[in-house]
Amino acid sequence: MLILISNPIKGVPGYLATAESLCYCLPAGIHQIRQGKVMQKYDDLWQAIEVRVRENNDITHIDMTTDSARGDAARQRIAQIFILEVLLARHREKYASSFVPLAGEEALYHLIFKRTGWKPFEVKQLSFIDTLFVLAELFRDENLPAEVRAVLRSQGVKDEPMPTYDFSEKDWAPRENEIFLKR
Repeated sequence: MLILISNPIKGVPGYLATAESLCYCLPAGIHQIRQGKVMQKYDDLWQAIEVRVRENNDITHIDMTTDSARGDAARQRIAQIFILEVLLARHREKYASSFVPLAGEEALYHLIFKRTGWKPFEVKQLSFIDTLFVLAELFRDENLPAEVRAVLRSQGVKDEPMPTYDFSEKDWAPRENEIFLKR
C-alpha cells in the first residue's frame, strides 16, 4: 500500500511511501518506535511490580486472572506503585543531576518536599500510604500520560477505589523499579 506524504515546506512536493518505510524513515515513524520502546518499559515495570506484590501478599495466579475482589485490589496496588514510579521518573527528569541523581526513594522525598515545603526529616517519616495520600492529586487520570492510562486499561485496572491498606510496604522497591524507566 502506498501512502501520499505531504511536505510541510511550502512549494515542495510530497512523495509516496510504503507503510513499512514510514516506521523507519519519517519522524512520525521514529515517534512510533520510541513510543513502542516506552510501552515496553512500562510493561516490564508493571510485570516486576506484579511479581513483587504477588509474592509479598500471597496473591495467586487465579486471584489475578479471575474477577475477584482480591485480584482487583492487587491490580489496584500494582497500579498505585506503577503510577508512582512514572511520576518519580518524570520528577527525576526535571530535577535530578549527575551530582544529585534523586535515586530511589530520594525522588519521592524530593517530590513531596517540592510540593509541600515540609522539612526533609518530616517527609522521611511518612509511611508509604501517607506519601500516596500527600500526592493523591497526581494520581488522577487527567494527570497521567496517555501511555500510562493505556497500560492501566490493558491490565484490567478498574476505575473504582479498592482497599489496599493491608498490602505490604515492601511492595514498593524504588531502587529496583527505577531502572525500568531510565532513559
